[in-house]
Amino acid sequence: MGARFPDVTFAAASASAVDAAKAKPTTCQVLATKPGCDVWALGSKRVLKSTKWYPGCEIDAENTRYVRTICNMPIPEILTSWTDNDHFITVQDRIDGTELERVATLTKDDLVRIGNQLGQHLLKLRGTTDKQMRMLDGRKVVDRRLLKPLPNGPLRGNITTDQHVRDELESRIASTVERSIVVGLMRKMPTALPFTFSHSDLHEGNIMVKDGQFTGLIDWELAGFYPVWWEYVNCCELLGDYLPAELHYDDALEWFRVYHAIRERPEAAETKALASKYLGQSF
Repeated sequence: MGARFPDVTFAAASASAVDAAKAKPTTCQVLATKPGCDVWALGSKRVLKSTKWYPGCEIDAENTRYVRTICNMPIPEILTSWTDNDHFITVQDRIDGTELERVATLTKDDLVRIGNQLGQHLLKLRGTTDKQMRMLDGRKVVDRRLLKPLPNGPLRGNITTDQHVRDELESRIASTVERSIVVGLMRKMPTALPFTFSHSDLHEGNIMVKDGQFTGLIDWELAGFYPVWWEYVNCCELLGDYLPAELHYDDALEWFRVYHAIRERPEAAETKALASKYLGQSF
């Protein structure tokens, strides 16, 4: 079970590519091959991460430094980084444990425990807010799952109110369905305030666990100040129900399911049925 609203911009690596990488010596061995990203073990205490370069991807290191000032969540320290053609490469500490998505068996008790442990750290992040929806360096947030497509050109500008958020999201569906549907849906958008510091990529590949315990959270390049409900809406299905109740925004999740369906599949029968039921009007 993956992310609720996956980003499928990059094609997944083939099985042969993964097998070839695993054939390397164990001192330099592939740990993960994901869309747009490869991660290699450098011995037992370091990893090398190579990601597809995009403007601002270097902020990963700044984000992890910032998180350390807020809470004691186990996160990797980035030791060095550089750009190589169209890839951004980092060497960072290796977090103990295994990605949640690679654990074969988990009991409900395990999920409750992991969800609560992760959630306690997220609650500490939730106390850090900003007047703008932005990255730490001032750019607009760049999570395609929220803002798709990302605008061409500079990603700068002030988003400080619910209306600003509404305008950004509305612009991405305005030409896909009838105006009355757009107006009705955007009118029901839950308040985005306060903009809250969020990891923004809580899927099973970034949550590290060991022996049924949460051991760390990796991949912070998308982190920034997002709508207060975004961390919960965007988290993986597997753990969503087990996060502390204070993190739940079920009304926002219901709203975004409809918004996402209209944005991604406006002509699908399932989308029309979902939107009609939610809005109480024919699609």
